[in-house]
Amino acid sequence: MIRSILLCLILLLTACSNFLFVPTKAYPVTPDAVNLLYEDIFIEASDGIELHGWKLLAEGRRRGTILFFHGNGDNVSTQLPHTFWIAKAGYDVYIFDYREYGQSQGVADLDATIGDMEVMIAYVAAQLLTSEKLNIIGHSLGGSMAVYAVAHSAHRDKIGSLVTIEAFSDYHDVTQDVLARSWLFWAFQWPLSFTIDNSYRPLDAIGLVSPIPVMIMHSKSDEMIDISHAEKLFDAAKEPKTFQLIVSQHNNIFVNTDNRKLLLDYLSALK
Repeated sequence: MIRSILLCLILLLTACSNFLFVPTKAYPVTPDAVNLLYEDIFIEASDGIELHGWKLLAEGRRRGTILFFHGNGDNVSTQLPHTFWIAKAGYDVYIFDYREYGQSQGVADLDATIGDMEVMIAYVAAQLLTSEKLNIIGHSLGGSMAVYAVAHSAHRDKIGSLVTIEAFSDYHDVTQDVLARSWLFWAFQWPLSFTIDNSYRPLDAIGLVSPIPVMIMHSKSDEMIDISHAEKLFDAAKEPKTFQLIVSQHNNIFVNTDNRKLLLDYLSALK
């Protein structure tokens, strides 16, 4: 009996530690499927790992540059419904896969990925036109990691805004939230949540993003990340900051054209 309990705990701990990253390799679609021109990009992380990404080329009158960080179960391809329309609205959009995702090498890891995000920011910042600012958008885990990455970036002077979409405020809290929904994990939600590294806690970093403008987008209907996370982030953020309530579930934000307009209006108002 004791051996069985120990085995279950080991399995639970493994599942919990893998909670943050769910690497997705397959590319079901490429940007040419929606008639978008794009470029394959390969950059080198600080430890030599090769990371892959796409640059979606702006259509029509160019309006700016965006670096988009995707969620934990996506890659540059599966995230295309969240990004293609931004390029069609006139923005160059850069999106990279984290380690172990898509064509990127390595093994998914929070410490390494946070470091990789700085490399991604540096790469895109170097592509900007003179006096142009970079807009950074992150969805879900990508938004939460982006808070820390932007707050501590050496390229803050090149960043014009940070937009988080359905992001969470605390790695322990969101893990506990997710585990609490499962009958299998419910009894272990509190101790297992502390197996997740909280060193990059968004709630501690969001106040350091200022004076870079921040917009926090979240829906009351998000079935994965409770809106309380967004409210905590907004309260901890410093001006200039905006809270934008949207209507969506966790993974279909930009199916709603009203949500698209809210984002584009915000970006346009920054100029």
